[in-house]
Amino acid sequence: MQRRTLLLILVTVLGLSMVISLGRHQILKVRTAFAEDQVSIIYEARQKAFEATTPTQAVGFLEYAIDYYPSGTKQTQNSRLDRLVELVRSNVVSDIIADLKRKTGQDFGNEPTNWFRHYPPPRP
Repeated sequence: MQRRTLLLILVTVLGLSMVISLGRHQILKVRTAFAEDQVSIIYEARQKAFEATTPTQAVGFLEYAIDYYPSGTKQTQNSRLDRLVELVRSNVVSDIIADLKRKTGQDFGNEPTNWFRHYPPPRP
């Protein structure tokens, strides 16, 4: 009887462990899909900023890249996926600002707020 009870407990614990593991895997799949989506949309904003015909339009896409689901909204803040998305965002912001400097011949620094002041983003 004791042996049977022990076996039942062992099977139950293993079953629960599998359910928890599968649940964690599913959550990771969802978070990874969110990160892929974020990266794709941030890169799309970069491309649109490069193709913009005016600095004001480009600054609008700069603002969009910054504001699109900031850290801690779609990802757990400071998680590996969050840090990856934020690295992409930071690089895209730098790329857009470098392109703005080249296209305008102006240098308002690397802070996006300086560019917002000189070329206010369009409002809907």
